[in-house]
Amino acid sequence: MQIRGPVIVGAVGVVAMVGAIAYGMVSGGFTDEFRAVLELPWGQVTLIDLAAGLLLIGAWIFWREGSVVRALPWWIAMTLTGNLASGLYVVWAARRSESMSEFFMGERSE
Repeated sequence: MQIRGPVIVGAVGVVAMVGAIAYGMVSGGFTDEFRAVLELPWGQVTLIDLAAGLLLIGAWIFWREGSVVRALPWWIAMTLTGNLASGLYVVWAARRSESMSEFFMGERSE
């Protein structure tokens, strides 16, 4: 029996990120707009917040997987796609888990 809560939350995050990325690609120019974001104090805060979140989720993935070989592809994906990869990992991990303990701790839950 797979757990549902994290699957739903992760899937909603994935759909939101795919939509946001598609909107950004169609509507904006990454280079010019990224420079503009870097000039704004709240743009800088948002990027620091994103980096902190990716470090926290990345650390959880490394700890949960217990293997650099299994965790590194997720880390690379997160640095390239942000929380799109985080959402995909949550869905993937939850679908393979039979309990919340296993979801959060991986093989360590046994």
